[in-house]
Amino acid sequence: MALYLLAQRAHARRRRRVPQERVFKPRIQFLNMPEEQVMRRYQLNPEMIRDLCHTLECDLQPSTGRSHALPVYVKVTAALNFYTSGTFQTPAGDAAGISQASMSRCVSQVTTALLRRANAYIRFPFQPREQAHTKEEFLRIAGFPNVLGTLSCTHVALKPPADHENLYRNPLRFHSMNMQLVCDAHGLITHVVAEFPGSVPDAHILSCSNLKSIFEGHRNMDGWLLGDGAYPLKPWLLTPVKAAGTAAEQRYNTAHMATQAVAGRTVGALKGRFRCLDRAGGVLQYSPLKVCHIFVACCILHNMAVKRGIAMPEGVEPDAKPCTQVSPHPEPLCQEAHHLQQELITSYFS
Repeated sequence: MALYLLAQRAHARRRRRVPQERVFKPRIQFLNMPEEQVMRRYQLNPEMIRDLCHTLECDLQPSTGRSHALPVYVKVTAALNFYTSGTFQTPAGDAAGISQASMSRCVSQVTTALLRRANAYIRFPFQPREQAHTKEEFLRIAGFPNVLGTLSCTHVALKPPADHENLYRNPLRFHSMNMQLVCDAHGLITHVVAEFPGSVPDAHILSCSNLKSIFEGHRNMDGWLLGDGAYPLKPWLLTPVKAAGTAAEQRYNTAHMATQAVAGRTVGALKGRFRCLDRAGGVLQYSPLKVCHIFVACCILHNMAVKRGIAMPEGVEPDAKPCTQVSPHPEPLCQEAHHLQQELITSYFS
């Protein structure tokens, strides 16, 4: 028996596979690429990518001493490749020279690192000087006074969870998360609410956001937002006049529409730069929470690009909103808001 066991062990040793050397894919450094190629691939210029690597370095620096741990620039460019390509992990991972599993980890790590800095890059104009500048920039668009931001919602397609699938079906009959944002006259995003499924009406998202407390709870707030007909009229949120009958009301609506259009262009630029958010680029195969995190991360990168004056992608179209989602429980007309709106029309647009 002992001889038989020894023979078996010897046979097993002979059959044992010789360990194969790991093969590491070649990695493309963005610093070695022409700037035009960097812009096409990442929609950001090399200087911003360098600064982004430096900003996120403390979060992304490998904690291991292994020689093949992914450096910061690989993690950042891999995530950017995913955000901007509109493809899923395997093609983007191939372009970055890493595996699909590594690609997934890079997207998660960079997204988390960006979220930690959200308050530094997505800021509402609270200070009087900031508000005065914001209102002046909006006034130049179409002559609408005292505007502190334009409000809108946009849908980001996703693969819905098996349970509660119906909650994610929006009016255009695809599954999504409904994201609310406010932007300034230059397309800088100043407020984001990213947590509601696609079936939730825009007005309900507004009622659950902290915008009301921002305008009614801060004495420094002096102005209003503009929103489309999906929203209720409020003292701090002006909407178009329904069935405008007078010339003044029509002028008000014309100025309102031209100014509010900034929101559609901003969302169009956001989705044009970061194709993972656009339905044409595919449906995000992530949990609703992860989709929301990716959206906010892309908003942060969008703001960084706007502040640096990085050109928008060519051929960007304004965001086409789905049919207006009417709340099943519409708010009654706010008399204070109606009086304010009529006073503005009489004094400014007559």
